[in-house]
Amino acid sequence: MSMGLRSPNTVIARRLGAIILVGLVFLACMSDGASRGHLFGAGALRRSLTDTTNRKVFDVIAFGAKPESGKGRQMKELPGGGDPTKPQPDDGDGNDDNDTGMAFIKTWVAACRGEYKGPAKVVVPKGTFLIGPVVFQGPCTSSKEPIMVEIQGEVKATTDLSDYTSPEWITFENVDGLIVTGDGVVNGQGEKTWNGNGCNKDDCPHAPSNMKFIRVKNALIKKITSLNSKYFHYHITDSSSVTMDKVHITAPGESPNTDGCHISDSDNVKVINSIIGTGDDCVSIGKGARQITVNNVTCGPGHGISVGSLGKYKNEQPVVGVTVTNCKLVNTTNGARIKTWANSYGGDASGIIFDNLVMEHVKAPIVIDQGYGTKKDPKNPNAGKQSLYKLHDIHFRNIKGTSSQNVAMSLACSAKNPCEGVELSEIDISYGGASNAKKTGIASECYNAKVTTKGKINPAAPACK
Repeated sequence: MSMGLRSPNTVIARRLGAIILVGLVFLACMSDGASRGHLFGAGALRRSLTDTTNRKVFDVIAFGAKPESGKGRQMKELPGGGDPTKPQPDDGDGNDDNDTGMAFIKTWVAACRGEYKGPAKVVVPKGTFLIGPVVFQGPCTSSKEPIMVEIQGEVKATTDLSDYTSPEWITFENVDGLIVTGDGVVNGQGEKTWNGNGCNKDDCPHAPSNMKFIRVKNALIKKITSLNSKYFHYHITDSSSVTMDKVHITAPGESPNTDGCHISDSDNVKVINSIIGTGDDCVSIGKGARQITVNNVTCGPGHGISVGSLGKYKNEQPVVGVTVTNCKLVNTTNGARIKTWANSYGGDASGIIFDNLVMEHVKAPIVIDQGYGTKKDPKNPNAGKQSLYKLHDIHFRNIKGTSSQNVAMSLACSAKNPCEGVELSEIDISYGGASNAKKTGIASECYNAKVTTKGKINPAAPACK
């Protein structure tokens, strides 16, 4: 055999070695990329949405939850060490009120950071479970896959407000990689506490939100129904990369402060493909919100989709990059709205786009209100307290439908800090109020704003005063 030729066995061996090496590199990359952040990165979230992961089930009933019974409480000491799956000693009072809430927390801890190591799913099975405040706290160490909570039944909140030492009912905190899903219902029973009911003390605490997400990253909330929250339905704060998809949020139009989803001090949050009917803003985007998307949401009843209110507190972080698209608003008090407090603390909001919206019988379809929280003098809007908040790079585009009142578009900016870069493009709103009204015309108003227009504008673009 000449020195320039290799035997077939040698070639095969070397090719096999190369294939093995490539395979090892691929596995290493997969292992490195299996962090929760990677799973929810561009192009990877879809993999998690399909939920092909084989997760071990942790059923709350197996940990002591009792349907139709129990008043939850926070478990103040469930460290990462120890064994939370072991039965807890009986407190001897013969009362099972605390068992179900405790069981929920024990189930979470076992799935999140117990002895089991692997993908995990907490399941709330069919049935009705009554609990008070519970905190599902991370970080989770069981797996690099997102931990899942699947709600199949109904979870009901206790109605004695003295149970809630802080304004939260179900809280997820410090979790990186989370999926909350299921066809079940989270029922805040707010109808029993609205208008001051539900507290037997003089110093009643603030009513709790149905679900709160604090310092949560890479999360998906999907399909859950949130019913009759005492306060906000969902509150997302200090979080990033959170998607709400196909959720159903419902409360009566007169229910107080029942915002569908309130977002603050968070980035890359999406509310998509959802139906929201409630007593306050369907979606409210507060201080420090960055790169927020609201898409394909049906809103009504409610107060519309709002940026704000802003400027109520000192040192608020800017609001940057809010896009509201392809939404329908029906019988709401407002449509696309931006609101800041008068005589407020300063701040900045920019890069706000409302695009391709349909309004049906909306009282005030397009609103900038920088006198929020004050009585306005219709003869002199520039009188009185003025907002210090700066609004700029604001876009209202492709908005069509009907207004139930005569003023369909109100741009009431601050005399101290006028709005800049306000765009109106392809606006077509007609009067849709009572047919026997004395005035059936449609109008607009503008104060202290630099406005540019493009295409059809109905009602006619106002001359700003």
